[in-house]
Amino acid sequence: MKIAYITAQAPFGRGETFVTEEMLAVVKLGNEILIVPRNPSKEIFHDFGTQLLDKTIRLPLFNGRIFLAFLKATFIKPRLWKVLAKILFTSRSPEILVKNLAVVPKAVFISDLLYQAKIDHIHAHWGSTTSTMAYIVSQLTGIPWSFTLHRWDISENNMLKEKAKTAKFIRVISKSGYNEVLGIIGNEYKNKCFILHMGVDTTKFSKEGEKTDKRDKDSFIIATPANLLEVKGHKYLIEAIETLRQKGYNIKCYLFGDGPLRNDLEKTVNELNLGNIIIFKGAIPHNQLLELYANNEVDCVILPSIVMDKGEHEGIPVSLMEAMAFK
Repeated sequence: MKIAYITAQAPFGRGETFVTEEMLAVVKLGNEILIVPRNPSKEIFHDFGTQLLDKTIRLPLFNGRIFLAFLKATFIKPRLWKVLAKILFTSRSPEILVKNLAVVPKAVFISDLLYQAKIDHIHAHWGSTTSTMAYIVSQLTGIPWSFTLHRWDISENNMLKEKAKTAKFIRVISKSGYNEVLGIIGNEYKNKCFILHMGVDTTKFSKEGEKTDKRDKDSFIIATPANLLEVKGHKYLIEAIETLRQKGYNIKCYLFGDGPLRNDLEKTVNELNLGNIIIFKGAIPHNQLLELYANNEVDCVILPSIVMDKGEHEGIPVSLMEAMAFK
């Protein structure tokens, strides 16, 4: 089967490692894939992403070629106007509408590429603008499509009912997400929606007894592999570390990841004089993180995620699955 994947950045960028792993697994099963990242970055941050470079169409979100192709399509593809009308009337807020319209030109451009490549099926990760792109391509070409919903992209509700109407199926990664989706799209499309959890390839992980031990034996080492976002709950971890320090525990906590809260979190850590205990490591390549686990340099992995006021929450974090795979 020839499958087109539409991603946010994968195999580029620092996120979506779980998407890259999934695509590699799909190839391993004998399928042919073609990847279209919405916003490909300049770097391959995670080494295993290089395995997919020859299967990737690397285009910016917008350039002259894309604009001219879109302009031409407005004259020769009357179906495009129907698609634009659907986007206009089913985007539930001005913000979502603007985001959707921003990806229309690129979606129109790649629709011809995917049709010429004889793609059998299109799959998008995330219910936001990546699935909007897949929706547009499918509407213009007739290629069947589907999408995976994770967490924040459910509560955002970017045209989810319209997308459910046209998609072959909707994959949700958790039971709570499944229930939330049904509350949005209704029972009419329940038969299209199913739960398929994210997972990890356990054959890649070191087995017990094969690991070396390189950790600082004087301290209990905690690792938190997560972007520095409010939903990840880092501030509660910092509070817990302060409590443990006051009780005399000898610990260190490494925060792996970057994000908009870094300055605020660093300020809190410094105010509590925890700078020698909580260390900001920044984002590191995926293989380096797994090597820390394999070398037994970490005693405990913590992800103190929270449910936000507007309902944003974690799905089932792959970062915890990976840590648990190292026994």
